[in-house]
Amino acid sequence: MNKLANKRFTLTQRLALLIAVLLGASAVITIAFSLRSVQTAMFNESSESVSNIHTSVATLISVEYDNVEAVRQAALEQRRAELKDVSQPLVSGLDQFVGAVESGQISQVNAQERAKNMLRNVRFGNDDYFFTYNRDMTAIAHPDTKFQGQNLVDMQDTDGKYVLREARDIALNEGSGYLDYKWVRLNETEPKPKIGYVFHYEPWDWIIGTGVYVDDIDAAAQERLVAVQDVLATSFSEVTFSNDGFFFIVNRDSEVVVSPSNRDLTVLTNSDQGRALSSNIVAMAPAQDGELVTQSVDVALRNGETEAWEINISTFTPLEWILVSAVPASELNAPGLSLALQQALVGFIVLIIGLAGGLIISRRIVRPVSSITQAAQDLANGEFDPTILDSAAQRNDEVGDLARTFRDIGVEIVERERKLREQVAKLRVEIDKGKVETAVSEITDTEYFRNIQSQAEEFRRRHKEDGDQT
Repeated sequence: MNKLANKRFTLTQRLALLIAVLLGASAVITIAFSLRSVQTAMFNESSESVSNIHTSVATLISVEYDNVEAVRQAALEQRRAELKDVSQPLVSGLDQFVGAVESGQISQVNAQERAKNMLRNVRFGNDDYFFTYNRDMTAIAHPDTKFQGQNLVDMQDTDGKYVLREARDIALNEGSGYLDYKWVRLNETEPKPKIGYVFHYEPWDWIIGTGVYVDDIDAAAQERLVAVQDVLATSFSEVTFSNDGFFFIVNRDSEVVVSPSNRDLTVLTNSDQGRALSSNIVAMAPAQDGELVTQSVDVALRNGETEAWEINISTFTPLEWILVSAVPASELNAPGLSLALQQALVGFIVLIIGLAGGLIISRRIVRPVSSITQAAQDLANGEFDPTILDSAAQRNDEVGDLARTFRDIGVEIVERERKLREQVAKLRVEIDKGKVETAVSEITDTEYFRNIQSQAEEFRRRHKEDGDQT
């Protein structure tokens, strides 16, 4: 029985081990695949979230800039309208001179001289003035004496624009219009942005124009832009990428233009690693707005420790800004790792449950098989008890079929052995009687026995004769 118990335990162990190996292999493969898939999916999802936030911030910057630009354009439009409005009385004055010439009140030469003198001396706004050219772009009425009488058709502004050629084309082809250029104020040396308005005065074939400096508008727009940068710096501090993700802006010279108010980015300029990152950001920046470039870099952006960071880069071309969002790769991996560990724990629990269930199932399989094995050994030892198979025989599977069949066979074998033993016993009795008879026959058939028998008969005969004589 002890040997049988050891075999039974070994079989149970083998089934349990088989189930454990199958479940364990399945669990390991499933968990490994799940870990990889979940981490990749969560990393991609986190990266996409960061990209979406980056895009949203870029949109915010664009909206803020558009607001500043809209105010600037509105101011410029107002200046353009003012230029046209201020030119109308001048046209009316010139028409009066033309009318005086036509009525014979004054000669055309005298009228034109008086008109030129009027044009040179008209002032408006911030000491702004008018200039007058003939078709050849020779200054015939200019408040700046150094230009008076000069042919200025080839004059360029500081950006290389042929200002007077463009003015002539607008006046002669369109009748009137606007142009942008840079010019030096009277009594100054630095060129400033200016809006010009030119028109063709057809009665005398003059090209008359004026302009206003808009550096004050640009200065106001710049002030608004600086205010927007301050707002962005505060907003960047509130933008949530992760625990330590942040947003900042650099220009094409790798200088930080806007940074979160709660973060020190001097590392980008004070360390070789930071300067290399800044240069790399500028080099990687896309040429077009709306494009997003992602790069993984190892850099020390927090706590002075070098680690992997996920960097998203986009460009805002109106200001030549490079928008950068930076998030530690560990924080992008954290949600996926957490979920993967939870899934691994669930997988481990399922594995334990599976092993426990497998052990129970294996015992349910092994126990009836063990009873059949015990019955087989009992049958071999002549101790077969069919009731040992009653529990296994109640099963409705192949093991139950085997138990019932073996029980029937065992009962039949036991019955046959009983009958055989009876037949053997009976046969043994018959064989023993035949042996006696054979032995007797063998004795009586011997010469010795016949001599004894003769002597006995002789003795009986004599004894009888002696009796008769008496």
